[in-house]
Formats: sequence, structure tokens, C-alpha cells
Amino acid sequence: MVEIYVNDIENALKNKSYFSALAMSLALPDICGAAEYPNETSTAKRYIEWYNKYLGEYMSDDSGNPYLSGEIVYNLRNTFLHAGSPNIDSNKIKDEANQLDGFGLILGDGTEMCMTLFIKFSIVKLRAMIVDVTYLCKIICDRSLWYYKNNTNKFHFDFSIDTQDHFYSGEGKLPSGDPIIEALNQKLEQSGDTRRFQESQDHTTVDVITGDFNYIFSNEELKQKFLNGEKIKLVRTMHTPVITSNTESTVKKESAPKKKTASPSKKKTKPDKREAQVRSFFGQHFKEKKYKQKKEIIIQAILKSKTKQQVNNALMKSFASEETGVIYKRLSPLLASLPGI
Repeated sequence: MVEIYVNDIENALKNKSYFSALAMSLALPDICGAAEYPNETSTAKRYIEWYNKYLGEYMSDDSGNPYLSGEIVYNLRNTFLHAGSPNIDSNKIKDEANQLDGFGLILGDGTEMCMTLFIKFSIVKLRAMIVDVTYLCKIICDRSLWYYKNNTNKFHFDFSIDTQDHFYSGEGKLPSGDPIIEALNQKLEQSGDTRRFQESQDHTTVDVITGDFNYIFSNEELKQKFLNGEKIKLVRTMHTPVITSNTESTVKKESAPKKKTASPSKKKTKPDKREAQVRSFFGQHFKEKKYKQKKEIIIQAILKSKTKQQVNNALMKSFASEETGVIYKRLSPLLASLPGI
């Protein structure tokens, strides 16, 4: 992961985006310091100690003159990233030799330098430092990358990154299961609560997200709006997850199954014929992949509904209003026998 950061910094310098490069570079000792001292709670201590250990020896000439120390760089990191000022506050520098009277940055592709000025006359001392941003970024990148490659086992990055092209192509993989339900159950477990949320049998949050993307990219107008960064609002009826007790679930599993009473042959064959008719109709009129993925949702919406309005309501729970209209229109011949308009 550090290689990605360093690569971005190098690209920023090539494009003369000096402040972007500086911001990322000043964050690298934070990342490496956390890896080197995982049990240290002080950010300042981690940052300064890691910097002095791996960069300090390259910056100091042991002459007692001011040098680009961990304290100075950490101070620059704070003022630049938190206050937007690429300067330092000398009052917060504990090392007297590095308490500067002036600090300046040089932006450009010229000589990579770090120049210090130390004038002592009688009781008067003047300490100043001028640093080339490219020089500072490169030394931090070089040492951070070296440290990362030699201590990879100390780094633990938790992230999910993909490119837009890959994600929109459909090849990008979303997490399995329902991440919202999993997060809720984790919270319940941490609190000591024995109850758990059950995942929907029809679809998960990931299914909803995937369905939304499929719907948007199946419509050329919506697709272009989305790719152009325009806001698209999809109206969807949300399902409330069912929360159950772990104990109750166990009892239900262990209890003896209820005996099924035999149904008259007439009542038994009618649903079978209806279902066969619905499935045959679906196979003939819904051949697109986006509908095949939602096959059971559409079929059950028809089989469990007694009126046309109920069919429409069932579809609205899983599809956007526009898509519901398209599906309902295709189903019209199949719904002719149901009451309603």
C-alpha cells in the first residue's frame, strides 16, 4: 500500500502539484510510526521517534546547527495539515538547537536542497532554514518505502479499492452476504444481546446495490447521467429486518415438524398448474440477465398476490418505480384473470 502512496507523490511532483505531494509525504511517517510502535498511544512520539530513527541520521551533521529533525517535520505536518499553513511554530520545538527564527519552503524543479543559516554574534543568535519541497518529499518517500519493504509484516491495511472502469464492468466483486445485517448483529453481540437480525430471503443489501447499478446501466439515459456525475434518485421501499432470539430459533429447529394434512387433489393441482404457467411465461418474456437474477422475486409476487394491486405492491418492494412499470406491463397477459384495474 505504501508503494501506491509513494507513486501518487511522485506523480504529483511531476505535475507540479507540490502541496498535494507534501501533504501525502508528511503523512507517511504517521503510517510507518504506527507500524513501528503499535502500542504507543502518542501520535507525536510515534511520528518523531520513527523519523529520527530512520531519517535523522541523514539530516544531522553533528555540528549543533539546526537540521531537519523529527520535531520540525512533525511541527510542519501539524501546521500544514491542520491549519493550512506550510510553516512551523518554533515555540513548540523542544530541542533548543532547532528553535528556528525563520522557516521557508521552495517550490520548483531546481536543486533539491535543505539550507540552514546560523548566525551568532555576541549574545544574538539567528537560526533560519529553507527547504526544497521536492527534496523533503523524496527523502521521506525513499526511507518510508525502504522501511515498508523490510517490515511488511508490521503493516495491516484494511481497505477496499477498485477502479471505476473495473467496478462498472460488472467484474468487480461486492462483499457476500448482507453487510448491514452483519454489522447490526456484531453490535448486538458486543452488547451481550442474544437476539440477531435475519437476512432477507428475497434479497440482501448487496443485491439491492447490484440491482440499482444493473437498472441504471441498462438505461442509456440514466447511464450517461450517472457517468457525468449527475444525481440520480431511485425510489425504493425499504424492508425492516426481522430480529429474532437465538433461543427461539434453536427451539424451532429442535421441535418436531408438524404433520401435513392431505389436501384434496383439486386444491393441490391448481397451484401447480398456475406456477407452471407463470414459470413458462417468465421464461418466454423475461430473458434479460437482470430479470433472471430476480426470477423468484417476480414469480412469487404473482403467485402470492390475489389482485393486480398486490402484484404491483410486491414488485415495488424490490424494484424502482420505473422498473416496476416495465415488469408489470410485460406481465399484463398473465394478470388478466386477477381482479383490479
